[in-house]
Amino acid sequence: MPVTRAEGIAVFLFFVFVLLLRRPVKRLWDERACPSYGIDIEKKLVVDPESSEVRMLILSDVGSGSVDQKQVAEAAEKTCKENGCDLVLMGGDNFIQQGVSCVDDEQWETKFENMYDLNVPFFAVLGNHDLKGNWRAQIDYSGLSERWNMPATNYDIKVGPVLIRAINTTCTIKSLWRLFKKNSSPWQFVLGHHPVISSGRHGGMTWLERKLVGLSGTDVFISGHNHALEHLEHSEFDQIVAGGGGSPIEYSTRKPLPETRYFREDFGYVWAHITSRKADFYYYDISGKERYYFTKEK
Repeated sequence: MPVTRAEGIAVFLFFVFVLLLRRPVKRLWDERACPSYGIDIEKKLVVDPESSEVRMLILSDVGSGSVDQKQVAEAAEKTCKENGCDLVLMGGDNFIQQGVSCVDDEQWETKFENMYDLNVPFFAVLGNHDLKGNWRAQIDYSGLSERWNMPATNYDIKVGPVLIRAINTTCTIKSLWRLFKKNSSPWQFVLGHHPVISSGRHGGMTWLERKLVGLSGTDVFISGHNHALEHLEHSEFDQIVAGGGGSPIEYSTRKPLPETRYFREDFGYVWAHITSRKADFYYYDISGKERYYFTKEK
């Protein structure tokens, strides 16, 4: 059947549209760090993957370089010296407001290297403010630093009885599929910047995204984004928001959700001790005072 003039024009306009759209979509894809970008690095992990326990410090929204960030860092370091720390999890917005420009950006010294004295590995993910800068530099810096680790936009680490799936929550659906990969560890934790569910100012994810996390077998979802300390007990997983790492506190007008068990809009951090049968989580304020505790058992 011959193509009519109108159909020909429609096909031509469609291809023009695709060509015009291709560049903006590619740029948006890159701005959200959706490409599976990573580097090969060889570092000895302090925690034996077969260890029976692991102790971790959890921080997010840290990268202000402010007095508040330093006070949180000093209090957290004291907690680690008293209770032990094998690693630190950093839940994004590592450098606000505009991320870093390159691996030589002075913020690496002021907001990370000189900010934290803990001689343990730090494992980080990207936050929305990190994406405003050169997000690839945060991955590349893993090959230059003894402590900083972000080997890819999405990656897994096995630490004792826990498999931690670190994901880029700005490219959410693409990243969430990783949670369904085979896992034989007693615990599966997810580290991402945006919370699945939260009473905080920015809220949480969509219904579909919450459903995917719930079906994935995740035990604990760790995040920041909302500058608060929160614990929510979802029907299928626990949500930890540890967004009090040093960025300015942003107060919410929302009422706490029914799933909320603890909510404090203030600076602070979370320390955790996990064995194969039990996971204990302690919430501390900026002075290092314990404010809340919860436990999960297998």
